Amino acid sequence: MSILDNLHFMGFFNKLIKIIFLVFIYVSYYNFNFLLFLFNKKNNNIKMFKICLCVIGKNENYYIKEFINYYEKIGYNHIFLYDNNDLNDERFEDVINNEIKKGFVSIINMRGYRGEGINPQLTAYKDCYDKNNKKFNWLSFFDIDEYLELNSSFYKIDKFFEQAKFINCQIIKLNWLFYTSNNSLYFENKPLQQRMTIPLYNLKINRHIKSTVRGSLPINYWSKAENPHTSINNFTTCSSSGKIINSSLPYNSPIEHEYAYLKHYQIKSFEEYCLKIKRGRPIPQYKIYRKQMIYNLFKNNLNNSKKLNIIKNIFNITSNYSFF
Repeated sequence: MSILDNLHFMGFFNKLIKIIFLVFIYVSYYNFNFLLFLFNKKNNNIKMFKICLCVIGKNENYYIKEFINYYEKIGYNHIFLYDNNDLNDERFEDVINNEIKKGFVSIINMRGYRGEGINPQLTAYKDCYDKNNKKFNWLSFFDIDEYLELNSSFYKIDKFFEQAKFINCQIIKLNWLFYTSNNSLYFENKPLQQRMTIPLYNLKINRHIKSTVRGSLPINYWSKAENPHTSINNFTTCSSSGKIINSSLPYNSPIEHEYAYLKHYQIKSFEEYCLKIKRGRPIPQYKIYRKQMIYNLFKNNLNNSKKLNIIKNIFNITSNYSFF
């Protein structure tokens, strides 16, 4: 090989080294766990980005399939679904058996469990984190009426949570954004996100958050929690923009919707909300809160004499409470 050939070869080799180096820097910047995998023997079990969703449900068969398919589409690796239906009530297996068989959903039996004064939701969250936090980089704790909406540049979940701005974050708090069906009276057999299309940006309740928690924290994240929104433990907490939040309260203010938020479909139609009241809540004071929500959100219909009798009839059939 001539000297000139050697020079050409060395030039090509140097360019190849530069390209490999740039690829390494790019991958490392967008996936912190890639560096852990290469350089930290303690984390050599990390092979890829993993995120799961922990959720508890009761009487949610109308909505569960849409919910499961949505989170699979945006890139979640697994869903742990805690079945808190009554013993003789509906079963999730009747509508999402395919998702269970292919291994995307695990059903955990909490049928008939009432907690004896302890919120069943917290019991489920504690169990889910304790058993799975070593298996996943992140664990989300959402409800079946909450849909994580990402900025369009993050069409897959791993690109969002593995950003450099979250490297030092142990908890990411995501604000609610309430959606309404514009005073619809009855249930419609359509996907929830097609029915609920109107965001309510000005509601104070949008300050509330739900949490996505880093795996492998030194103690059970939910061990001292008092509500299912977030823990009271002293962890490093961030908003969806990566800003450090010096608070363990279950809300984040100012509200952030720019990067990510939870579409919250709590109300749905009047008929569905009354059924939700009948189902009850583990926290007694929510009975009063929910009746007040009915008045505030459906007051236009309540004040419409043509619809008032219809509304009274729906409420009396679907609710255990006296409101009218």
